[in-house]
Amino acid sequence: MKRGAWRQRRFPIEFRIPESYPELPGEPPPEIVETTSDDSAMADLATNLWRVSKKLTAEQNGDAARARRLASRHAQAAQESLAEAGVQVQDHDGMPFHPGLALDVIAYEPRPGTVTETVAETVRPSVYRAGRCIQIGQVVVAQPEGEGAQQHDA
Repeated sequence: MKRGAWRQRRFPIEFRIPESYPELPGEPPPEIVETTSDDSAMADLATNLWRVSKKLTAEQNGDAARARRLASRHAQAAQESLAEAGVQVQDHDGMPFHPGLALDVIAYEPRPGTVTETVAETVRPSVYRAGRCIQIGQVVVAQPEGEGAQQHDA
């Protein structure tokens, strides 16, 4: 007899806990789901996939182009899998920049032909999981040439 069963003998029979519970008909046993997800790791994975995809979709030529196309498809499939899991990656290239945006500005660069401040390059994308930001994007902002001397708070 198990130790727990001996302890149950202290109580009247009607109050004892049975050693095995009868299964309820038609109901599967509850599944125990452990969530061991790490938002930082997910953000790093999403960022690296984004970087690979961005590099692979750049100008392609020759046999290397075919290999890049194939690799690009795999990277795109991985990004789609992340999207199905609720992870979204936001590229900020070409987006108008406003100081109130939740972005980390690495540098401001004066560029000819720029009328308003615009995100020239996304160094690290913003990553969202289940509707919340798990990684703030890092960007380089292009400015009109006359504003190059202005100081900005990053």
